[in-house]
Amino acid sequence: MNTIKLFFVSIFALTFSSVIGQSQKELEREKNKVEVLTVEERANLQLLFYNKTKTMNLSEEVEEEYYRYLLHYVYDMQRLNDKDKDYTDDEMKKELKKLITKMNSKIEPVLNKEQFKMHLKNWNDIMKVVYFKNGWEWTEE
Repeated sequence: MNTIKLFFVSIFALTFSSVIGQSQKELEREKNKVEVLTVEERANLQLLFYNKTKTMNLSEEVEEEYYRYLLHYVYDMQRLNDKDKDYTDDEMKKELKKLITKMNSKIEPVLNKEQFKMHLKNWNDIMKVVYFKNGWEWTEE
């Protein structure tokens, strides 16, 4: 009986310390996070992008998959300027382009040609704002 209690107490302790460790890692990550856009700017951009996406006339299923890819890659993009990464502007732009290329390679098969064209235009509009806020020169590619 005592062995079982010890086993459960050990499991609980390990689980709890793992959760605490994860929380500390997340806190550390958040300390390194650098915000380029204010909350209001980000909300306005999200609303603008959402409205532009609605004009793409995506089915519910396609829209769900589209946003899943977007959210995955946008999260990674947001973390590129974390203090602990210590990227130069050129390195950050290079990594950003890599992520955009990966994102587009996942998104393109989900959309039809016209929708993908609209996605690229909408995404470029977002990138212009990001480049401006970072003090980078925007060039269409």
